[in-house]
Amino acid sequence: MDESKKNFLGIDVLSGWKATFDQLQQHFGLFIAVMLIVLAGIGFIWWRSKDIIERPGVEWVIKRVKRRAIDNAPAGVLTIAVAHLQDDEGQKQEKLLLDELKHFDRVETLTVDRTMEWPASGTEQSRKKKAEETARGLLQETGADVLIWGSVISLSGKSAMRLYWTPAREIPGAKSTGKYSPQTETIALPIEFWSDLKQILGLLTQSRIAALTFDQYGHYVADRLAPLIVQVRALVQSKEGVWNPETLTGVQFSLANALELDGEQSGKNESLVESIDLYCQVLDEYTRERAPLDWP
Repeated sequence: MDESKKNFLGIDVLSGWKATFDQLQQHFGLFIAVMLIVLAGIGFIWWRSKDIIERPGVEWVIKRVKRRAIDNAPAGVLTIAVAHLQDDEGQKQEKLLLDELKHFDRVETLTVDRTMEWPASGTEQSRKKKAEETARGLLQETGADVLIWGSVISLSGKSAMRLYWTPAREIPGAKSTGKYSPQTETIALPIEFWSDLKQILGLLTQSRIAALTFDQYGHYVADRLAPLIVQVRALVQSKEGVWNPETLTGVQFSLANALELDGEQSGKNESLVESIDLYCQVLDEYTRERAPLDWP
């Protein structure tokens, strides 16, 4: 018997089903025969569904069919997109990550129903470049500011996340990867995670504000600045993680620029007062001696 024609039970599928179909057609007619064969096929697939799903390639196809369309990030606000982590059984680490991200007030999170896979071949640099290109493609579809992706690894007998950060734009100084394992006494992510995330969001913030305050110079942008100002203010005041002083100063300076423009265009005196206070804080870091070009 031709082995390629055998089903899971070892029965000659093609000849067996054809003979059955011919008998049904003789007794009930073509239409009824087709319907009965279809119902029998559905029943067989249901009965052997576990075996079918586990066959090579079938599970991959089912996952692609079932995955959701990519959602869009809300316009005009800082958004962190999170892709599924490789080797994350039951998506336990992803759920922990999403839950922890809620600590960042006013920063939106978006789940991307895709798994970013590290390329299997090539040099470390070429694989990283290819993965970054794929990640940026996902970011363009979502409209988010940064994509967090990676895998779950075993570290000292415990599960840990190896996370990669891909910003929507090239941001000098932004960290691209790190290993973060929960603290031993709690399930909370360590302070290094929050510190790294703060720097990335801070650098992205400066880029976003600059695009509105300088690239759109002469246009009314107060309405577009308003939600971003709220988010950046919350980011500056966030107690999660530790700021790099230079990054914090840059964020404060960008926020002061945004508040100044918002005050001028909307007539809000409180925005101008807040901007002056921030400029004074920036001058504590950007002294004439340390930053003579920035100080003026």
